[in-house]
Amino acid sequence: MQLLHLATLFPGTYAALQYVQTEQTVLQSPHSPESSIRIRQQNDSICEAHSAQYTGWLDIGPKHLFFCIKALFQENGPCRINEFGNGTEFNPYGWSRNSSLLFVDQPVGTGFSYVDQRFEQEIPGDSKQAAVDMHRFLQVFIQEFFPGREGVPVHFSGESYAGRYIPYLGAQIITQNNLYPDRPQINLKSCLVGNGFMSPKDTTFGYWETLCTTNPGPPGLLREPVFNRTRCDIMAANMPRCMELYDVCIAHPDPAICHAAADVCYQGVMGWYEDEAGGGGRNRFDITAPCEIDEMCYIEAALIEQYLNTPAVWDALQPPKQIKEYKFVSQPVIDAFEKTADGMTSTSDLVAFLLENGVHFLAYQGNLDLACNTAGNLHWANSLAWKGQTEFTARSLEPWTSGAADSLNETEIVGKAKEVRIPVGDQDQNPVRFAFVTVDRAGHLLPQDQPEGALDIMVRWITGAAFS
Repeated sequence: MQLLHLATLFPGTYAALQYVQTEQTVLQSPHSPESSIRIRQQNDSICEAHSAQYTGWLDIGPKHLFFCIKALFQENGPCRINEFGNGTEFNPYGWSRNSSLLFVDQPVGTGFSYVDQRFEQEIPGDSKQAAVDMHRFLQVFIQEFFPGREGVPVHFSGESYAGRYIPYLGAQIITQNNLYPDRPQINLKSCLVGNGFMSPKDTTFGYWETLCTTNPGPPGLLREPVFNRTRCDIMAANMPRCMELYDVCIAHPDPAICHAAADVCYQGVMGWYEDEAGGGGRNRFDITAPCEIDEMCYIEAALIEQYLNTPAVWDALQPPKQIKEYKFVSQPVIDAFEKTADGMTSTSDLVAFLLENGVHFLAYQGNLDLACNTAGNLHWANSLAWKGQTEFTARSLEPWTSGAADSLNETEIVGKAKEVRIPVGDQDQNPVRFAFVTVDRAGHLLPQDQPEGALDIMVRWITGAAFS
């Protein structure tokens, strides 16, 4: 499982952290006696972000979640790893230009987040438990760092498995806000999920279109499908049985049933590509690019891991002795999740719940991704059962255009989009927004492949501007 940097955006807001010094400060939360925050201000030595940066850990009993305000070295953070893996460069398209940006290594056990020795069983085994931990984190964080402004609007952003983490976290927040109005509230406004894993069934269904047509386009980019007719016929013949077993898993989410379904789908559909993926082979995150290294394919992942294990970074972050090294991929979290059916079920009900409670939801896509492909996620978005489904499904994807991020001359077609704004409940004056946006010539790591387009998506979304 990839380390997930779950990003939380606080538009136009800056945390009240003036009292935090470069030495570590420990803050005890009056609202959660078992929780405390260790935080320190960072200089520009590891990331010249052009604004204040903070790092630290939120301690909740034996669990310790690492967070950083501003600093991240890939995709949409204010800095990017350099080509040598020994430093960073300023990212002019970082999302922190327009908001306070908080990254969290979660679930606990990923990145610099950790559990105390002899408490390894506290590593979450599913997205629901991870959501409980993150909700507690945000309650304490917002209370401590936005005193008097607890109602500040919050937007969640993530990619890939965040298609599971974010809906679970959003549903946890809405439910707890309603159940316990006297406890710290999180004013969740929207969710942004890039190339998300909302529905494994739909993602698998999308393998055929992604590999057996030139639809991932744009026109002219793919002169022929990735796979030949023989492979495509085999995948198509195996698809109905795979879809049937997904339905059994979803109806009866027992790990044994779901893992058996996953094996059938892998052997009959996904494995034709996945067995050839990896370092020197095919790239499941961009069907037009080579895979440079195992696991994540992109060399930047290895460079980030290298950089975050250097003495300079450890001297700046001061990780506790329980952390021996930084790893981009967490095997203990993979092992914990594989004991459950989390990776085979859908978050559709949770996304519908968020929409019904007035939380906007954006699914954006790099069209060259296979792992969480556009074909599958568009099928998911059209199939999502909620009040706006009929209108959303009836709409066609239309081109959306953008010039440079700082330009008013919108001339370049970036991809396609469709969206609806639907009144729900008592939200007649503020209809909920659901959108699906694609970007051409980008894969799974859209902000890395097309940084201007990614920034434009984020700015339009949180400001309420339309895509087409």
